[in-house]
Parts: sequence; structure tokens; C-alpha cells
Amino acid sequence: MDKIDIFSRLDELRTAVYGKPVKILPDTFLMKFEKNENREGNGYVMRHKNRQDIIIIDGIREEHRDELTRLKESGYNVKAVLLTNVDMLDKTYADLETIKEDLGADIYIHDLDNKGGAFKNITSNPEVFQDFGLKIIHTPGHTNGSVIIYCDFNKALFTGDSAVGSPYKEDDYYFDRPIIENDQKDLGLRESWRTITEEFEHILPLHGKPQFDLTDDERTTILRNLIKDESTKKL
Repeated sequence: MDKIDIFSRLDELRTAVYGKPVKILPDTFLMKFEKNENREGNGYVMRHKNRQDIIIIDGIREEHRDELTRLKESGYNVKAVLLTNVDMLDKTYADLETIKEDLGADIYIHDLDNKGGAFKNITSNPEVFQDFGLKIIHTPGHTNGSVIIYCDFNKALFTGDSAVGSPYKEDDYYFDRPIIENDQKDLGLRESWRTITEEFEHILPLHGKPQFDLTDDERTTILRNLIKDESTKKL
């Protein structure tokens, strides 16, 4: 397995052009997009070991359009597009039927976030998810159908908006729950984080800075912060 230097990787991410892929883990690439308030965002591409098939996680914004076209023209087969919450439906480079046709791939989202029921259920565990070592975990709170995605192959946790990372410009790493005004929904997300038992080594949020090569103590600190009683008031 390739070893990617953590400092050069962070420097590259900080200065990355929006939409351009940066290799962050073996066969895993991050594509930044513009800020939401003070947090830049991240879409992801995962490549199968066959070097032909890929899946996309939250990477279908306008900033990603050219790279998605390049991937298709380079001969990659897009096997699935995974969306971690309903907010992504209003921030895509085109309507999702057009994106399905462009990429030749099914789009998955949780049924509770599936506007109009037009897309596939991300919790249905299709064969393609198994091929990429993916496990979908329902984490309602930010939206009713929010999910996080765990990849067993590289021990990475894609949090969607169920955890928000620190800004790229900061040197410190930390992860908070998003701001949720409804106390019951915030409690629901807090309790969802209590159920996470996967020993992830990398945490990859939709917004904010990812963190890599976690120690056991760092993982424990992250989880403790995500289940704290106090709701997030300011990010």
C-alpha cells in the first residue's frame, strides 16, 4: 500500500484548485469545492482495485463537472454516485436525471431524503457497495436521511454533514456535529455517533479538513467530541 506523507498531502489539499482531484489515500481522491460559510467542501472518488471502476461520493457540484467528464473520457466506469444527505440535491451541476445519463450510473440516497422517490436506496446494500467494501450507517440529525459511509478496505469514514471538520487554514484538527437547532434531532445525531464501533483510521467530512492516520487516542477524542451533550453553537 502506498504511503502518502501527511504534511505534503495537507499542503496539497490547502492549495488545491476546486474540482481537481488530489490523491489522499491509495485509490481515493478528494475534489474540493467552494466554501459554505467558512468551510470548504469535499467530494470524493474511490477507484476499484481493477483500476477501471469508480464510485463518487458527494462529488457532483459545478466544480466537479470537468473532472467527471475527464474520468468518463479516460475510460473509467462510474458504478454509483452516493449522496450523504438531501442538501446535495440542490447543489448539483445539473438535474440528477441528466447526471445519471452523463455518468451512466445510478444515484443513491437514503429513502428519507429521496425527494420524489426517484433514486435508489443507499441502505439497500447493492453488490457494487460490497465490491468497494462500503457500509452505510444511518445518522439522522442534519437531515432525516443523513448517512455516513465506512470503507473497510482503507478504514476511511466519510461523514457527510454528520461531522464537520476544522477549516483548512487552521493547523489544529477537530470535528464537531453540525449546528442543529432542533434539540431532538441533535440528540438523535449524538446517539448515532455513540453506535459507531468501526476503528476508522481516516475521517473524511463533506465540509472542513479531513484527518488521516489516526491513532487510537485521536479516534477516541474525535468520538468523544461528537457525542458531547453540548450542541454546536458556532462553527
